[in-house]
Amino acid sequence: MSGSPTGAEAESAVTEAEPVTAVDADAVAAPPPVLSVRGLSVRFRMRGGAHVAAVTDARFDLAAGECLALVGESGCGKSVLASALLGLLPENAQTAGAALLGDGTDLLTADERTLARTVRGRRVGLVPQSPAAHLTPVRTVRSQLEETLRELTGVRRPALREAAEAAAERAAFPVGHLDRYPHELSGGLAQRAATALALIGDAPLLLADEPPPASTASWSTAPSTNCGGTSVTTARC
Repeated sequence: MSGSPTGAEAESAVTEAEPVTAVDADAVAAPPPVLSVRGLSVRFRMRGGAHVAAVTDARFDLAAGECLALVGESGCGKSVLASALLGLLPENAQTAGAALLGDGTDLLTADERTLARTVRGRRVGLVPQSPAAHLTPVRTVRSQLEETLRELTGVRRPALREAAEAAAERAAFPVGHLDRYPHELSGGLAQRAATALALIGDAPLLLADEPPPASTASWSTAPSTNCGGTSVTTARC
């Protein structure tokens, strides 16, 4: 019966063990955030030279798969912040700070061509606070979905009709209402129509300028080719 190893044997065993490889911290570093906002401020220039501050020094990071809720009273600047991120502020607005996408694109300094062709709908989707005003009043919901599908996904007829119906179902919009005009929809259905439009491009980042109601809280914001979506939701307190 063998006894316990002697001190020399134990020392030899430790010496002969395989060395532990140090883990390079840079090699396992977390990926850059989908959106990084630093010192974002917005103020509006008024007549007479006065200025009104709407957003002051907003700062946050948003990683893939995360949902960030911005909560505040009405008029505190939530919608202004969302508009600033998409370059939709009026001409009398002045911005400061930075809002960087994962590839380094600064949403506050990007030109209109970049925002229109590569950002809005493709990399950042928007669910507006007033969906009825966001929809074109003289066109049916189907027509607006089909146009967005053509622009963002390249789908063409005859597959366009079926793709529009799939987009509607994704946002729980009833297919039987697709041929209606915006003024024929209830507030809830108008919000679902606007959400269906926002999801078409499978943008990795979704800005929801109004929290979804409980009946539609199961909307999928995750792109079909990705493991999870990322969203910023604003809510009145």
